[in-house]
Amino acid sequence: MEAPILLEDFGQKVDLTRRIREVLVNYPEGTTVLKELIQNADDAGATTIRLCLDRRTHGADSLLSDTLAQWQGPALLAYNDAVFTEEDFLSISRIGGSSKLAKAWKTGRFGYDD
Repeated sequence: MEAPILLEDFGQKVDLTRRIREVLVNYPEGTTVLKELIQNADDAGATTIRLCLDRRTHGADSLLSDTLAQWQGPALLAYNDAVFTEEDFLSISRIGGSSKLAKAWKTGRFGYDD
């Protein structure tokens, strides 16, 4: 007898466009994004984090839309050696519902306001 397949409804529980707009408007400028990347790596148990500023820009001739040209570089690349878990996947699929809030040992439990 085969084990039953367990399926979970996947999708955003909030208006994604509105939430992204709120984040972009309210996210402080400066080094906050670097702090966020380090907090996330620490919370995930990483022992290594590497950041690379890629100053290259890439052609925009074959893009589906001219508005995508602004995303052709430069870019900040981030790497850490933590394992991406099922819980992590569920957390990012539910924007605004951080699982870190109830975990006092997590650096990122305060969000970007700390």
